[in-house]
Amino acid sequence: MSIFEYDKEEEERKLRKAEYEAGVADGFNDGINTAKKDTAITLTELHMPIEQIALALKVDVETVKEWLRSTGK
Repeated sequence: MSIFEYDKEEEERKLRKAEYEAGVADGFNDGINTAKKDTAITLTELHMPIEQIALALKVDVETVKEWLRSTGK
C-alpha cells in the first residue's frame, strides 16, 4: 500500500473491530474463570481436596487457594 492509498476511516474501522473482538474474548475468559472459581467453592463445600479441585479445573493449586481465600473459605 502506498501512502496515497491510505484510508484513515478504513484503518480506524479495522482498529475498532480488533478492539471489539479483543474485548469479547476478554469477557468470555472472565466468564470461564468465574465459573471455575464458583465450581472450586462448591467442590470445597463438598470436602473435595484442593489438589483434586485444581486437577479437575485444570488450574494450579495456588489459584484454587487464592479463590478460596478471597471468599473466606
